[in-house]
Amino acid sequence: MEYPALDRLEQLANSLDGLQDRMNRRVEELRQQPVELESESGAVRVSVDHGGRVDRVDITSRGMRYSPDQLGSEITGTIRRAQREATKRLQESMREVLGSAADDYPLD
Repeated sequence: MEYPALDRLEQLANSLDGLQDRMNRRVEELRQQPVELESESGAVRVSVDHGGRVDRVDITSRGMRYSPDQLGSEITGTIRRAQREATKRLQESMREVLGSAADDYPLD
């Protein structure tokens, strides 16, 4: 006896496995490409990983002349910009794999 629904379920499972493999490859590619940004003033450089976690903060000689409040603001602002860029990259990668279905799972 044939079970068309069972065949369809097996096809769906295989499709999901392939989708998972593609997503895993995309995430691995993103892991290899940290987001590195410099503040507009050039006082601070930051690096975040694919998930937006801060890897590195560098303060340039220009930043050393800033007040603590100014420097804190530069660091925070630059980290936030880098995190937004990391989120954007991840969302774009998801969209390439999932198509418009990625919009159902916003990252921000």
